[in-house]
Amino acid sequence: MHTPHELTRIRLLGPVQFVPAQGAASRPGAPGPQTVLAALALRAGSLVTVDELIDGLYQDDPPSSARRVVVNYVHRLRTHIDRVDADGGARPPSVIGTTADGYVLRLPEECVDALRFGQLTARARLRARDGDPSAAVGCLEEALGMWRGPALAGLPGPGAEEQRRALTEQRASAVEHRLELLLECGRSAELVPDILRALEAYPYRERLHGAHMLALYRSGRGAEALLAYDHARRVLADELGIDAGPALRALHAAILAEDRALLTAPGTVAAGPPSRAELVRAGDQGPPPPAQLPPVPCDFTGRHDQISALVSALTEGAEHTVAVITGMGGVGKTALALRTAHAVAGTYPDGQLYANLRGPDGTPCDPAGVLTSFLTALGVPHERFPASLVDRTALFRTLLSQRAVLVVLDNATSVAQVEPLLPGAARCAALITARALAAMPATLVVPLVGLGPGDAVELIAKVAGVRRLEEEPDAVAALAAACGHLPLALRAAGARLATRPAWTVATLLARVSDQARLLGELRVGELTVEAVFELSTSQLAPRQARAFMALSIPHCADFDVKGAAAVLELPEQETETVLEALVDAVLLETRAPGLYHFHDLVGAYARAKAQAELTERDRREVVRRAADYLCAGVVAAVRATQPLAGPLTAEIHPRRSAGADVGTGCDVTEWVRGVLPTVAAVVEQAAACGDPDAVALAVDIVTLVPCFEEIVPLGPLAPAATALVPAALAHCGGDIAGTAHYAAGVILKKHSSPESLHRSRAHLLKVLEIFADAPAPGDGHRPFLLVLFTLAMLAELELQFGNFAAARDCAERSVALAAVSGDRELVARRRTVLLQIEVEDPERRTELALIGSRCRELAGVFTRGEDEKWLIRTMMTEADSLLHGGGHAAAAGLYRQVLGRARGSGHARNETECLFRLSEALLATGDTGGAVDTARDALAGARLAGEPLLMARSHRALGRALRTVHEETAGAAHLAQAEELYRALRRPAETVADAMAGSRPGAVSQHPDGTRSLR
Repeated sequence: MHTPHELTRIRLLGPVQFVPAQGAASRPGAPGPQTVLAALALRAGSLVTVDELIDGLYQDDPPSSARRVVVNYVHRLRTHIDRVDADGGARPPSVIGTTADGYVLRLPEECVDALRFGQLTARARLRARDGDPSAAVGCLEEALGMWRGPALAGLPGPGAEEQRRALTEQRASAVEHRLELLLECGRSAELVPDILRALEAYPYRERLHGAHMLALYRSGRGAEALLAYDHARRVLADELGIDAGPALRALHAAILAEDRALLTAPGTVAAGPPSRAELVRAGDQGPPPPAQLPPVPCDFTGRHDQISALVSALTEGAEHTVAVITGMGGVGKTALALRTAHAVAGTYPDGQLYANLRGPDGTPCDPAGVLTSFLTALGVPHERFPASLVDRTALFRTLLSQRAVLVVLDNATSVAQVEPLLPGAARCAALITARALAAMPATLVVPLVGLGPGDAVELIAKVAGVRRLEEEPDAVAALAAACGHLPLALRAAGARLATRPAWTVATLLARVSDQARLLGELRVGELTVEAVFELSTSQLAPRQARAFMALSIPHCADFDVKGAAAVLELPEQETETVLEALVDAVLLETRAPGLYHFHDLVGAYARAKAQAELTERDRREVVRRAADYLCAGVVAAVRATQPLAGPLTAEIHPRRSAGADVGTGCDVTEWVRGVLPTVAAVVEQAAACGDPDAVALAVDIVTLVPCFEEIVPLGPLAPAATALVPAALAHCGGDIAGTAHYAAGVILKKHSSPESLHRSRAHLLKVLEIFADAPAPGDGHRPFLLVLFTLAMLAELELQFGNFAAARDCAERSVALAAVSGDRELVARRRTVLLQIEVEDPERRTELALIGSRCRELAGVFTRGEDEKWLIRTMMTEADSLLHGGGHAAAAGLYRQVLGRARGSGHARNETECLFRLSEALLATGDTGGAVDTARDALAGARLAGEPLLMARSHRALGRALRTVHEETAGAAHLAQAEELYRALRRPAETVADAMAGSRPGAVSQHPDGTRSLR
């Protein structure tokens, strides 16, 4: 069965090109998107995270907008690919798939010429190793024929440069290998011109110089061969300042001695040592070679890169090779080791020895007992076994001294256990698996993590049956994610489905989604995921075990040493020692120095263990300390960036922790972005734990985080913020409960569901009910500011619903309340909201020209106060007044200024809002192409923000722009999506004014889509 993208091709060996299944090759956009496509293509079928794409695009510290740049580039690539495919014929979209962490290019490796090149060169090595140089030459010529110029030609960024160097090196190696193989085939004389051309391209490759000398010598041109050596030596000395290497010098000496063996022995130049298979002793007597390898699991899936690295390490002829596979329990170390060992078995003709170094009860095996098994397999009678471990090791190594044997040591627990079992012979090798074996000297260490999303889904399908995947693909993918992509867990989930044909995948997914049942659902016979983790925790010291449980309780996405020290109440140095011990035990993972996280399943296991072994008081204190630390960090971030920081943080809940080092400027922004998942996790735990202090701290956190609404999406905080409301009502006083309502209202206002806007309004009305609608500043900062901000939020909500009268009423009351404070900038912010309403209201009371003048007046206030956020909003309101008044070109110019400010300050939401408005202005000026491109960018940003009104207006802008360039079908689709969103956003049953003062009959309301209704 053919894959949907089977004939689609990506070309990287030259200028980057996208070749559709039907149609001509094309350049997919500008260099930036091409760089992203190249990064995805070079890892086709595997996840490439957004962070990895950013690192590949930027040489130094990336700008704050880097993530949005990547999103926009991917959007442009998809647009190009969809358009090219549509021209060539119908086929499924989404060649580029999206995951939670990044993107996946959904193409087989053979559809990417650079990866196909690697496959062909690897196949050539195998053919050469099997004694078929002609077939190997054919593979290499096909591979080299795919090059159309420098790889990734013209692509910017450190990632492209690194890949370009790697691909160029692979090309040079393939050229060398082809020429050497042709020498083996006896084609010496005709090769000389080809070698000279290769030397022009690669003048410093000693293997090419050696091939040149050998080709000349075999062609009867010995004197020229010696001259070629002199030339090579001068080039290396003059250009690089180095001497010729030992292989080249040895070849020179052989030619000087007129060694006739050079005339017939193929592969002399840089061929390296003979393969282990060639060194098998003829006529060796004794028992048959041991072949102790267990079978590879029949459902083995993925791990292509790891297999390739391990096979290369074990077959390239290096002496005393030791390869180590490490990783957490259940990650598939044994399966990978067996898959690799079987693949390289032919390289070790004297046998393969295997031992599981952990007993059935999990205890480490005695190496003396393992040696007993090995010596028996090697034909030593029991009566000849030495008594001591040292003597058994010596006999074992003596028996292997003239042999080529692979020793596989599975589930090693320590270097001391492994060392007596290592062969001493140069031609033998060891392949070891262990959770951690940091002190082990090794040729290659392969740290193993969970499978990629695609491989994880494939493994479930192999165990449960492909029918499950065909019927419920989304549920299978979600189940794989719930299993943490851990092979043991995936096999367990697949086995449960296979033995329960009446269950749907969704049924099992619902069961494993319950944290209390998760680990119990993941069983394979008597082996459970929980039991595998227990082996690791059983080795922990008491303080490490307690830290392991405590750190899991807040469900933090990531934590650093300082945060962990606050939660554990330990000095930072001691905390780091504990954390690193947990990393060594493969119970914690680390993405960067000083930053830690739990694998999903390990975290679930740790929380279950904490529930069983820690007291309720201990667990509540952990959550309180985590919330306290996080609150201190958020307060520091607000104080470092917000003009109203003093009043906003004056009455926050008392703190015990110094909090995180949030830095200044852009560092604060990055800290806030990075900490958002942890905020959501800790706040939810605080709401659930019932501790009044923890709840109050969490309320303060979610009240302050919206200060950064322009740079971070607040939607992910909605479940946590709404969970806090009943917790605050149950455990805290009225001020905290009112604040919780406010925080929930603000965050729901930014959530992705139109329904959440109505829920937001209900929470905000509760704030007015609790604090009354006109407190004085003397009543305390908290009530005054909450009511002031609530009125502004309600004004913006009613504007979204199209209820202009209600919006104006709330905005005017917020202006009046701000005036009581005497704070000029506070009044200016509230006046800006009122002007925004006036601009949008078709029955506005103020002339547009006057609105623009007032906006410029307010802009002066914000400029003097260095308030970038509100300066942007005021400038955008002035641009809106120009747009509504017919000054389309002037509006477009001002929007461009706003766009530059928004991008420079990292205000992603304002950037998106400005883009769809700029698209409208450009369309009005007749710049249809610019309008389409700008609207596409706006829609990409709106999708990232997840706000319904942004989505609706961006769809509408793009739909209108597409229709003007005669893309009627696409334009109509976007307009339909906009209308669907607008319908959901229309006015709820009663407005704020209705709720507080009763309905005023006869008022007219206008919806965001421009329609009007009488109520």
